[in-house]
Amino acid sequence: MACRVGITTNPERRKEEQKRKYPHLRDWKTIAQYPTKAAAQARENREAMRRSCNSSPGGSGPEIATWHVYYFRH
Repeated sequence: MACRVGITTNPERRKEEQKRKYPHLRDWKTIAQYPTKAAAQARENREAMRRSCNSSPGGSGPEIATWHVYYFRH
């Protein structure tokens, strides 16, 4: 089963978006929270490498916000 790691400021909305994209989504977890996008992006990169998951660095959103790093399998 494949996996993904990402970041978002709205985990509930992002989970619903990912469910539409990946109908077999399993094991959604919020791994951590960070006060900046840069810190969350760094954690996303580390987690994707450590877990051998896909990720898509980038995206829009403010630099200063509560950023959530998430993981799921599909």
